[in-house]
Amino acid sequence: MNLRTLTLPLLVLAAPLAAQEGPAKPIPWANKFFTGNPENPPPIILQDFGVLPKGTVKTYRFKMTNIYAVPMQVTQPKPGCGCMSIRAYKAELNPRETGYIEVEIKTAAVEGAKSVKLPVEFVGRDPKTGNPILDPKTGQPFNSTAELEVRFVSRPEIAVNPGAFQFGQVPAGQQATQTVLVTYTGLQPNWQITEVGIRKELFDAKVTPRAVRGAKAAYEVALTLKPDAPAGLLDEHIELKTNEPGDHAVINLAVSGLVQAPLGIVGSDQLKMGGVEVGQRDVRKVTVQADEPFRITAVEGQGDGVSVTLLKVPANKSQVVTVTFAPEKAGPVKKVLTLKTDTGKSVPLTVEGVGKEPQ
Repeated sequence: MNLRTLTLPLLVLAAPLAAQEGPAKPIPWANKFFTGNPENPPPIILQDFGVLPKGTVKTYRFKMTNIYAVPMQVTQPKPGCGCMSIRAYKAELNPRETGYIEVEIKTAAVEGAKSVKLPVEFVGRDPKTGNPILDPKTGQPFNSTAELEVRFVSRPEIAVNPGAFQFGQVPAGQQATQTVLVTYTGLQPNWQITEVGIRKELFDAKVTPRAVRGAKAAYEVALTLKPDAPAGLLDEHIELKTNEPGDHAVINLAVSGLVQAPLGIVGSDQLKMGGVEVGQRDVRKVTVQADEPFRITAVEGQGDGVSVTLLKVPANKSQVVTVTFAPEKAGPVKKVLTLKTDTGKSVPLTVEGVGKEPQ
């Protein structure tokens, strides 16, 4: 049965009801944080995952940018369904600073179409006192709640377990393998996985038929991370191509993990601070990880308004440093910092920003 045709009667029935609801609900100005455009935001910030096998695990980052000249506080988002969770979010956004809200959905407990609301409240803060900014017209706090929504369709006749290839931390130079089991209980005879689409420079894949009670077909899919995979975050997907006709012939599964270098910066070693007015500052935190306990003892290359604060912490496999950009004059700044450790190893961090004339 075509899942798309199931939604058509619902849409037809909903149209007259919508016409009776009266005036349209005002679009919250907080939606602008997710478009980067101060004009005409959509009424809903939507992420539609489409049709997914039951059991699939998916993540998504809603990127947000503070387009206003005052700091904004982000209240912890609370999804409207237990099938979705918040993996990470940036709780404070300085003017013109960019962050994200990372969500994860799990379709194992869902069958059919699902829509999950995710309201996100933003509250303006006075940069000097930290107190809420009041709207001069109403005397109420300057705040707005963005309307986010995640949609997907969980397809029960195809199931995956676990719902993604999650490698966790893998030391650089080592091989690692993760497997998932794909089962089919639909009506099509001789259902098969016919091909696997992967990045061959990163992975090898093997598909093995399995016998599973109650399933017409089942396959174990083994994904092997190659030992020469580069260090850094894994944020990939593989395609399992099947002999099913139509739009649902391909199953997309997420691949996540971290190839841990002997010493490296989590995420990117390029830190872009954006535009900051002279006399103001932008502060960011950077996480450094290693395969053995360490302490960062010194930072070379600071200057031109770029500085690093080190905390006195015991040796560990992870350490957070605070990078501050407080421009001394207008114009672009680029500094290549060298973070030195007590193990004799060091790691570079490039910091870029633009000093702006005070307005």
